[in-house]
Amino acid sequence: MKKLVVFFYIDALDSGFLTHSVMPFLSGNAFKHSYYDLENVLGYSFAIQACMLSGQFPEQNNHWMPYFYSPESSSNLFKALNKVGTIFRLDTMPFLRYLTVKQSRNLFLTEGVHADNIPLRIIDKFSVFPYYYLCELPFFHELGSILGKSNVSLKYIGPPTTRSNFYNSLLSYIRKSENESEVVLVYDDTLDGLGHKFGPYSQKYVQYAKSLDHVLMVVHQKLKATYGDNLTFLVFSDHGQSQLKNSFDLISKIRSSNLRFSDDFLYFIDATMALFWTKDVAVKEKLSATLQSLGIGTLVTERQRERYHLNFQNQNLYGNLMYVCNPGWTLFPNFFSPLRAMNGLHGYLPEHHVQKAFLLSDKTLGFAVSHVKDIKGVILRLATC
Repeated sequence: MKKLVVFFYIDALDSGFLTHSVMPFLSGNAFKHSYYDLENVLGYSFAIQACMLSGQFPEQNNHWMPYFYSPESSSNLFKALNKVGTIFRLDTMPFLRYLTVKQSRNLFLTEGVHADNIPLRIIDKFSVFPYYYLCELPFFHELGSILGKSNVSLKYIGPPTTRSNFYNSLLSYIRKSENESEVVLVYDDTLDGLGHKFGPYSQKYVQYAKSLDHVLMVVHQKLKATYGDNLTFLVFSDHGQSQLKNSFDLISKIRSSNLRFSDDFLYFIDATMALFWTKDVAVKEKLSATLQSLGIGTLVTERQRERYHLNFQNQNLYGNLMYVCNPGWTLFPNFFSPLRAMNGLHGYLPEHHVQKAFLLSDKTLGFAVSHVKDIKGVILRLATC
C-alpha cells in the first residue's frame, strides 16, 4: 500500500487558537501526544520557509529577506525607475510613485517580492530574489531531489497555482496518483491574508480557522480510512499574528535627524522591521541613538545577531543596523504600502509568542523537534524510513 506523508502548512495560525471552542480536531485526541512548540528565526515567511526547507539558519542558506542590498545586480527596471523618478521627482508624490512602481512591476518584473512604495532614488540599490513562493525556492527542489533518491515523490499544492479549494485539490490528486511513496505539501495562506486585512481576532479569521479545522478532520478521516498506519498527517504553522495597536512614522522621524538620506545612509522600511546601511561610524552612532530613543522596539545588538544566526558572510546584504518593533506596533508608511497599515502583524523577535511556530503529528515522532529548521529532517525521516 502507498506510504503517504501529508504536510499541511497553515500560514499564520497562532497556537492560541488550538482550543476546543475554535479547533476541536487539532486540539483533540488525534494530536495530544505529538505537539511541538518550535523556535523560529527572526524574519517573515520567506526566511522561515528557506530555513525549514534547507535545514539551515539564514546565515547558512543566505536567504533572509526577499530583498537585499546589491546595486550591481539590481534589475534594469529598477535602474530605469530610478531615472524616471529623478526626472519627474516622483518621490515627492508618494501615491503616484506607488502606482508607477506597482504597474511597472506587474508589466515587466512579476517575479520576486513587490515592494512598490520604495523611494525611487534608492530603488536601484536593491535586488530581489527571482522567486517568492515556497515551491519556487531552490531548497524545495533540493528536498524533492533528496526524496527522489529514495523513490519518494514530492508534490506541492498551494499558491501561486492553487489559491482555493486546497483540500479538494489534495484529495483529487491523491486519488489519481500512482506513486508508491510520496510527500504532499499543502500550503494554505488564507489565514495570513485575513489576519493582515481584518486582524487575527476578527470574525472572518476565527470563522476560517473553525472551518479549516472541520475540513482537516474530514480529510484526515478519509485518508486514514484508506491508508491506515501508512499515513502520517502533519500540521505546521510558521507564526501567529499580533493585532495592530499603534503605528509609527519612522521615515518622518529620521528625516528630522538632519542626516542625509541616500548620502549618509540608506534604509529599507518593512512592516515591523527596518534595515540601515550607514556611510561611517559617526552616522551609525547617530542613527543608533535615534532608534534607541523611540521606545517602540529593539535595536538588534551584535549578540542578538549571533543568537538569531544573522552573521552573513556578506554583511552588506542586510545592513549594519536592524530595528525590530514590539508586538502590536508597525512602521507606517513603509516600503510596501502608503495606503493603510495592516491589522495583523508578524516579524517580531523570535522570543515573542506571536513569532512561535508549532508542529502537530498524528503519530509520535520519536525524535527531537525544537526549531523550524528541523522540519526538513522530519519530512525526510518520516518519508524514507
